[in-house]
Amino acid sequence: MKLSKLTTAVVLGVAAAQTHAATDDINVSAIINVGYTEREDFQGIAGYGVDDHAAGLKNGFWTDHTEIAISAPIDDMFFGKVTMVLDEHDGETEVELEEAFIQTTAMPYDLSFRAGRFLSNVGYLNGKHAHTDSFADRPLVYRAFMNGHYYDDGARLSWLAPTETYIELGTEVFKGATMPAYSDGEGVGAHSLFVKTGGDFNESHSWQLGASYIGFKNDEEYCSSHDHGEEDHEPHALEDEHGEAFGACDFSGDKDYYIVDATWKWAPNGNYKYQNFALSAEYFIVEEKGELHHEEEHEEHINVFDEEHHDEIDVEHTGFYVSGVYQFSPNWAAGLRYSEIDFDEPYSDGFKPKVSTAMMEYRHSHFSTIRLQYSQDKSVEHFTDDQVTLQFNMALGAHGAHQF
Repeated sequence: MKLSKLTTAVVLGVAAAQTHAATDDINVSAIINVGYTEREDFQGIAGYGVDDHAAGLKNGFWTDHTEIAISAPIDDMFFGKVTMVLDEHDGETEVELEEAFIQTTAMPYDLSFRAGRFLSNVGYLNGKHAHTDSFADRPLVYRAFMNGHYYDDGARLSWLAPTETYIELGTEVFKGATMPAYSDGEGVGAHSLFVKTGGDFNESHSWQLGASYIGFKNDEEYCSSHDHGEEDHEPHALEDEHGEAFGACDFSGDKDYYIVDATWKWAPNGNYKYQNFALSAEYFIVEEKGELHHEEEHEEHINVFDEEHHDEIDVEHTGFYVSGVYQFSPNWAAGLRYSEIDFDEPYSDGFKPKVSTAMMEYRHSHFSTIRLQYSQDKSVEHFTDDQVTLQFNMALGAHGAHQF
């Protein structure tokens, strides 16, 4: 969607919200996420085929994942939310409808039902909006395996146990129409299961554990036109030196993700305002079973032609990240993060992409963050990309409390 259409949509949305503002129930908010990144230009590096999400932060000035959200209770039974996101792709500003869902608020037996377009609740980071992260970009494992984050059209049923210890069980079905899923978009193309549990060790220490599964039935025939009616573009992911790219449109079959996550948080006497520390980690196992399509170049006399091949593959990839963030005063925090991926053949011959990140941030208030970040990106073999980023992340209007 072009910027003119976006402007019309935003004006109409805000006007509609203001028309009903007398109820004091409608929340209209926006996140402004802008910055500048100094990094190597990957355009000239052979064997690195990535889209905007997998490549990470753009070189130079950028406006990325700026969002506008409208939410409100519908009645005593339902709640609704719409989130539109502005992103830049190929030099053009586009709008994505990231969320448009209804959710029940009064189902019996502690059940909850959500339907529409929403972020999958698998893993720890995927169900959270990017602006709530403690770093300017998502970990490498999320960018390569989840295209940053996975959202889609579908439905979720979850159950919150009536216990002192937090226990939530849930299942989701999606049509499988956004990366890393690409199917015909008819029926169910993705499904998930998740369990989350957590609690307090004492007043100062809290924890959360999670285990998730999500499976996709992918068909390369639908990869380039899956994106909810947007203009066709063929996303890529990290390629190896031979040109095989994980997540690119060259695989058809079953792709299954198994994710475990763990988080520990500390705050003196439970007071997070002055000092706190958060340690989190996620581990991914990704299995691919199906056909990998590739082309081989042949030379016959004076003619050069490509010969297509479909190879049966049954492979397993793994990846993880670990991050720690220490807020040492009401306004200042610092953090470290490390992420690594181990691709199976034929995507890799033993090289393991990795990224190390350090950041320092200043929060003048809950609504404004200025972040300086350095990343050493070794996701391309025999190449190190030193990245320095200055990010400004600002919230306008009322904004809901962040998840644990």
